[in-house]
Amino acid sequence: MSSGTEVSTSLNGPVKDVEWYRQLWWKTGNIHPKAKWEEATLPYKLKTDVSLDEYIFQTDKHNVKGLWEWENRTVRVIELSSRFHEICVGTINGELYSALRLVQNTFSGFLFLGATTTNSHRSGKEADGSIIPVGKPQVPHGGSDGGNKPWPSLVIEVAYAVTEAELKRKIETYWLAPNRAHDVIGIKLNYTLNVRPMEMTAWHYCRNNLTPIGTFAPIMYEFGMVDRQGNPINIVPGQCMINIPLRCLYDGMPPTFMIPSPPLPDPIPFDLFHVQWAVLNYPKGHDLKNHLTACSTIKP
Repeated sequence: MSSGTEVSTSLNGPVKDVEWYRQLWWKTGNIHPKAKWEEATLPYKLKTDVSLDEYIFQTDKHNVKGLWEWENRTVRVIELSSRFHEICVGTINGELYSALRLVQNTFSGFLFLGATTTNSHRSGKEADGSIIPVGKPQVPHGGSDGGNKPWPSLVIEVAYAVTEAELKRKIETYWLAPNRAHDVIGIKLNYTLNVRPMEMTAWHYCRNNLTPIGTFAPIMYEFGMVDRQGNPINIVPGQCMINIPLRCLYDGMPPTFMIPSPPLPDPIPFDLFHVQWAVLNYPKGHDLKNHLTACSTIKP
């Protein structure tokens, strides 16, 4: 972490300059350029001794769903706001909505929950995107609200500034804990400040895909302009397809429920080429540093 000059503040006495500016995100919702968030190591401890209700209030107030998480009364920054992250999430949600549109506004349809806060065992987290069948019944205990609300059947997690290891930890230990989500799509965009992501990797986790010893065995896709060794690749539409079986999307529905196929195809196809195209063709100049600066609206 970058060290700064010490300044006198009302936040428990003298603190380092950069740390003071970073605390403004919690206090005011201000992402200040002097906070140097692009240099921070994530996850970053932002605030301690915070109740879950206070955390939910602050994330709603500052519109930071998916960027923070709450665990054991500590709030951590787990991702940074960036146009690349947002366009990736938006494209995935749009593609899934289009794929499922034939049953929308019916009892076989899906609710797109976005970054709704979930909590369990002293943890509060939001996915970048999530969907759940309209008719999925409540659960007796251990629900996504800590009570009876069912968990989403599909979760979307996109990592840009956060590491691949942290992305997988969140997916495997939280979203795929017993009786939670059934499928997760995790995406990692390589992060270099002021540089458009060229390396893009996706993993499709499904509870039906396990190793012989019971560990998760996600299917990996490389769909950027270069692979993980830096070699050029050139994917075309239909080459990197994630196929999600309807029985996974409708996991947890009552035994009498009839899967609507037709009209829905089974499995539901999702083409990662569209995500690549959206990230690569977002207008130039909208890099992380510019976006963080644009988010700065309040000065101390």
